[in-house]
Amino acid sequence: MKTKFSVILSACLLSSSLLYAKADDEITKLQKQLAQIQKEIEQLKKEKEAQAKKNEEVRAELDDLSDRADANEFQAALSKVKFGLEFSTAVSNTNFNHIPYTEGATSGYKDYSVNNKWMMELHLNMNADINDRTKFYGRLSMAKNWSQMGWSGLPYDLDAGRNTRTSGAILYVDRAYLDYYITPNLIATIGRQPGTDGPGSNLRNNALRQSTYPALAINALGDAAVLTYKPESLQDYKVAMRAAYGKTYQWDEEGKVRDWMSDQKDADANLYYAAVEGQLPIEGMGDNLLLLNVAYISDFSLPIDGGATINALIGGAGVKNLGDATIANIHFENYKAFGTNFNWFTSLGYYNGSNANTSWLPSVPQLANGLKFNEEDGYAVHVGGRYDFTQALKVGYEFFWGSRYWYTMSRPSINDPLNIRMTRGTAHDVYVIYQLDRYQFLRLSYTNIQNKWGNRGIPLMGAKKEKSRADNIMLMYNVKF
Repeated sequence: MKTKFSVILSACLLSSSLLYAKADDEITKLQKQLAQIQKEIEQLKKEKEAQAKKNEEVRAELDDLSDRADANEFQAALSKVKFGLEFSTAVSNTNFNHIPYTEGATSGYKDYSVNNKWMMELHLNMNADINDRTKFYGRLSMAKNWSQMGWSGLPYDLDAGRNTRTSGAILYVDRAYLDYYITPNLIATIGRQPGTDGPGSNLRNNALRQSTYPALAINALGDAAVLTYKPESLQDYKVAMRAAYGKTYQWDEEGKVRDWMSDQKDADANLYYAAVEGQLPIEGMGDNLLLLNVAYISDFSLPIDGGATINALIGGAGVKNLGDATIANIHFENYKAFGTNFNWFTSLGYYNGSNANTSWLPSVPQLANGLKFNEEDGYAVHVGGRYDFTQALKVGYEFFWGSRYWYTMSRPSINDPLNIRMTRGTAHDVYVIYQLDRYQFLRLSYTNIQNKWGNRGIPLMGAKKEKSRADNIMLMYNVKF
């Protein structure tokens, strides 16, 4: 029995030992699994920290890319606006002969000269394609002359900034307008119009067309709304029809600003304009432009300063409503005529003053008649040609004739300080252009003006017989890019 019990006991002890051994194995296995889990947790922590660091780096990269995108977007917006510069400087000698004058009770004629007179002009040109339908064009300008350049010192210029007699270092908006393509053939334009240096100026200025309007009709600053229609069926002939309504500027020497409480008829003028242009279908003729246009100005107002005596009678110097005016023009120009190096233009003008406003005139009949608006017809012819002997050497000549009461909206500029388009008589201009390179040229010119009738550039006070003359020789340097 003892032996049997011993065997059983031994078996139990062995079984117990085996169970303990198995339990130890399970514990060891669990400990290993726990250690593995802890190791994996530590690895996950490291990976998480690494990922967080990487995320931070990615975030920084994204921020940098965002900044770059913003910068690129800003630069792209800037790059929509294309800029160009044009700079001119000139020196001239001018002789004036037989100029009428009145000093107190003394009147007569005098001769004088203005020599070594300098002028300069700067243009900052801008254009941008805002989208497929909208385009912007602009020009900031500054003109400066260092002396009197005109026939007199009276402020009869309509447009501020381009007056070469009293100009200074003032930056002004020469043009700023938007073209909106309602359809590909119907365009609405609004803003400060391209109203300076138009057709008729191109040859002498050694430039392509700079303005919508012919220089003999409109060569002044003004704001307008314009509608242009280009019939698709006539595009082989580059036909365009325009209608416009605008405002022209009155320049006041005292710089007075008119407000809404003033008499608007004395504050500004209304301009109505219509035109048709196209190309003549003459085989082999070369590039050409035919432009028919008419402008009607209602409440045509100008600054009047007749001196102390007259000013007292007319209620003081200032802007006065003169009446209405009509200006019509036919312009034709031809480049590389019939395959040659000859370029030419002709421009015919008509002017008529009407509906004179006499409310501001003095009661003294003699003075009233002397100051009255010219309700007369005026005519003008301007022709010019230029032969390009080489790409560098170009020689041109222009002739102008204006009748007794001729008047137009043309203003002096650095290219034309004596404003030959206002001549009541004849004007001759000869010039030589030497192209230094693609961007710059020199121009030497000689201009002779012989007035047969007085008060040039003034649509009132009549036009008495006169024999005043002026000769100008000018050397100009121009660069544009």
